[in-house]
Amino acid sequence: MTIGLRRGAVAELQPGLHPSLLIATTVGATVSWVNAATRTNGTGVIKHLASIVLVLYDSALVELCSVVYGSIMYAAANEVKKAVKTFDVMERFKVEVDQTVFYSLLRALCRSKNIEDAEELLLSRRKFFPLTAEGFNIILDGWCNIFTDVAEVKRVWREMANCCITPDGTSYALMVCCFSKVGNLFDTLRVYDEMKKRGWTPGIGVYNQLIYVLTRENCMKDARNVLSKIVDEGLQPDVETYNSIIVPLCESCKLEEAREVMEDMTMKGIVPTILTYHAFLKQEGIDETLQLLKKMKEDGCGPNSDTFLMLIDKFIQLNESGNALRVWTEMRRYDIRPGYAHYMAAVQGLIKHGCIPRALEYYDEMKANGFASDPILDKEFKTFLLANRDHWRGAGKYNLIPQRIKHSTRRTRIP
Repeated sequence: MTIGLRRGAVAELQPGLHPSLLIATTVGATVSWVNAATRTNGTGVIKHLASIVLVLYDSALVELCSVVYGSIMYAAANEVKKAVKTFDVMERFKVEVDQTVFYSLLRALCRSKNIEDAEELLLSRRKFFPLTAEGFNIILDGWCNIFTDVAEVKRVWREMANCCITPDGTSYALMVCCFSKVGNLFDTLRVYDEMKKRGWTPGIGVYNQLIYVLTRENCMKDARNVLSKIVDEGLQPDVETYNSIIVPLCESCKLEEAREVMEDMTMKGIVPTILTYHAFLKQEGIDETLQLLKKMKEDGCGPNSDTFLMLIDKFIQLNESGNALRVWTEMRRYDIRPGYAHYMAAVQGLIKHGCIPRALEYYDEMKANGFASDPILDKEFKTFLLANRDHWRGAGKYNLIPQRIKHSTRRTRIP
């Protein structure tokens, strides 16, 4: 089958495909387009993928199909049934699908929060892809880092044992990470000890998680001992290591201790990240906040859009709407354009605190900047204006309630 015939067949099978596919004149160009298309319009490409694979199947195009398959698996992550069906089609036509490609599919499913489907696929295809620690680690990573579900992590760990799969260093590292995130000191230390007994050497990531949970559970002396141990083992503490101390200290409102750790970090030439500053910003008052924003700018470390959204939310929750609006003013000074989330946080917060006229100003500005209106807020503002029609009836921005105009009528005299 010539390239021209293939292009024509593909066009017939999927009329809605992007024109770029039709003008591809080489296998390389086709591969390049499909990779791009699956990133931007995965669902459309997947729709008739099984048929397209039949057209592309050719001994000279086996490599092409493998590349197409790999990229489409990512695009189809939210189309689980279609992704699996595509997988079956590729196998049926004897297109080589190795374990690496299979694991890529599992990772894509997990990233799109289809972890249960990924696990089911892993177990159901054990005949073709024997179960390994690497495969289970993909599922563990999903439950640890996508959802942080301790119960599911423990269940998958037991399933590994039931399937006679021995955990590797990555498995233990994921378990340590999961238990550390939720502040489970006992299980973190238990898994860490078991990891060492099994002969696996902890990396800097494991030590960082250990330091975090020790600091969070107020075991600062032990956390510092682990920090010393890192250096003794020839590892280099990084900014994540110090953040693992600073973040829980700030969460416990131990700001002075956190500042000392940050000072020690900077003296060693380690530059703070935006996460470091955010840890302090979550706890500081308005004056300290404004100083930290300036410091962040000087250090080339933000602030960014997320920084200001976090601060607006914080001051709204503290019932300090005035400070939230000061942060809004600062945001403009730092050339950060407010997004939909910023407007909604400010509007809803001001309404919550009874500042409805001011909230309406920001809501009008939001719509003027092209953001979609919110039906619930529309109804709430309409109710407010109707209830206060006498106050808002005069000339002004919020004269939205139509007034009755008394027209003088000339009475007709009956002769």
